[in-house]
Amino acid sequence: MKMKKVLGLALVSAMTLSMAPAAFAEGGLSGADCDPANTAKTDETLTIAFASEPSTLVGPASGNTENESMMIYSSLTDNLVSYDHQSGEIKPELATEWEWVDENHCKFKLRDDVTMTDGTPLVADDVVYSVKMWRDLNATNETGSIFVDCADAVADDEHTVTIEFTSNAPDIIRMLTWTQYGIISEDEVEAAGGMEAIGKNPVVGSGPYKFVSWTNGQNVVIERNEDYWNPDYAGYYKDIVFTFTADPAARIMAIQSGDADVAYAIPTAQAATFQGNDAVRVVNYTFDQVNHLWFNMGENAGATADQKVREAIDKALDYDAINAVGSAGLTTPSLGYFTEDNPYYNAVYTAEERARDVEGAKALLEEAGYGDGLTLRALGLSDIEPIYVVMQANLAEAGITLELDIPDTAQFVQQAAGGDYDLIVVGEYAAARFPSIFIFFQNAYTFCIGGPKWTTDEINAQIHDFIFAKDVETAKEVGKKFEETMKAQTIQVNLFPNINSSVVAPDLKGFNTLERGFLDPTGFYKG
Repeated sequence: MKMKKVLGLALVSAMTLSMAPAAFAEGGLSGADCDPANTAKTDETLTIAFASEPSTLVGPASGNTENESMMIYSSLTDNLVSYDHQSGEIKPELATEWEWVDENHCKFKLRDDVTMTDGTPLVADDVVYSVKMWRDLNATNETGSIFVDCADAVADDEHTVTIEFTSNAPDIIRMLTWTQYGIISEDEVEAAGGMEAIGKNPVVGSGPYKFVSWTNGQNVVIERNEDYWNPDYAGYYKDIVFTFTADPAARIMAIQSGDADVAYAIPTAQAATFQGNDAVRVVNYTFDQVNHLWFNMGENAGATADQKVREAIDKALDYDAINAVGSAGLTTPSLGYFTEDNPYYNAVYTAEERARDVEGAKALLEEAGYGDGLTLRALGLSDIEPIYVVMQANLAEAGITLELDIPDTAQFVQQAAGGDYDLIVVGEYAAARFPSIFIFFQNAYTFCIGGPKWTTDEINAQIHDFIFAKDVETAKEVGKKFEETMKAQTIQVNLFPNINSSVVAPDLKGFNTLERGFLDPTGFYKG
C-alpha cells in the first residue's frame, strides 16, 4: 500500500538528444508536431475514427501491442519522462530529474503533486510496481513492453526511485517515453480486479484523461481529468470518443459529414486524393521507420525458405511503382534499412540494383523448382493493401500468384507473431539504438511481428556491437556490415519510408505524435 508523506519538488533537468525531427514541407509531409499547444478548455467532444477495435485498452496488461490500445492508453497514463518531437529533447514528466548512478542504475526524483485515478498521490512504490510489471512481462516474453529490459526497482524514499536496467544501451531513457511505460499503481490495479480486468476497465494512471466506458463494437469514451497535475496542459475537449470503422472511405466520409474529427491511418495514396479538398485536411508524416518486405524463414516456412525464391521476388518487384502507391510519391524507394535522416543510414543498395528484372526472376524460380508457378500469401492491415495490389501485379508477371490476407488488427497481431504468412510488410521503429532494435533477429526475444525469428552467431554479434557502440560513427559502420549480411542472403527487402496519413476536420489543430508515429489524442483543439 502507499505511504502518504509529501516531499519537496526537486530541480527540473532535461536530457537533450542529438537529433530533432526533420521539418515538414508544405503540400507534402506536413501537419504533425508543429502547432503550438492548446490553452483553452471547452465542453465539446472529439471523435477519432480508428480502423479497428482493440482487444484490450492496456497493452502491457495482456501482452497485446495493438496500435489502437496504445493510443487510448497514452491518454490515461503519464511516463517518467516525455519526448518533444519539435526540440528532440527528453523532458521531465512524472520525474523531475534523473541521474545515472552507474552503468546499469538510474535514480529518478518524482513530483510530489501528482494524484492517481484512485485519489491517492503518486509515490515511488507506484514506479516500483510498474517496473516489476514490465520485468515480469519480460520474463514471459509476452509483449512489446519488454524491450526496456528493466531488472528491478527500489524506492529510496517516497519520491525517489532507482531503476536497474539489464543493459546500458545509449538510448534506453528515451525508450521510457514509450506509451507502454506509463506509471500505474498496485492499489488501482487491485481495486479494478487485477491486471486482466484493467484491460477492459482501465481506471488507472494519472493522465490528462480518465476512462469512462467501452461499448463493444461501438466506441470507447474517455473524459478530461479535471484534477490533472500539470498546470501547463489544457485539454480542449471534455470528452474523446474513439469509434471503429474498417473501411477507410467510410472514415473519411465521417469527417466530411461532421460525424468524426479525425480519420486515423488512411492509406497514403487514398488520402492524397483529398489534398486541396476544403472539407478536410490531410496530414502526412514520417517517423523513423522504413517499410520492409519480410519473408517467412521460420520453422513453418514454405517456398520463401529458399533464397532463390526470395531473390526472385526481389527482382520481380517494381520499387518505384510500390513507392508511388505506398507514399503517393512523397518519398523515394529506400536504399538502406534506416531512413535517410537517421544518423545510422547507409545506402547499401544502388538505384541500379533496385531495377526490375522479370526475366531474371523467372530464371531463379526455374532453378528453385517453381518454373510452373508458385502461390504465396501476404498478410497485412488495410493501409498496406494498396501496396500488396501492386506487388500482386508485379509478381504475376514472373509466375507468382500472391493471395492477400487482410484481417483486423487483433487477428493480424496473432497471425504475424505466429509466422502465419509467406510475405509481410512491416516497418521497424529505428529512431535510436534501443535495446530492441533489429528485434526480428534477436534470439533474446521470442516476441516477433513482421520478420523471421531466424539468425546466426554472426548476426547476433553484429546486433550487439551496433546497440552498445560508444559513438554514432562506430555504430553506423557496424550497422552497415549487418545490412550487407541481410542483403547477401536476401533476408528482407527495403521498400520506402513509412508515412502515416490521416484525414482531419479542416479547423482541427494540435495533431501530435507519440513513438512509432502513434497519434496523441490529447492535444487537439479548434483554431
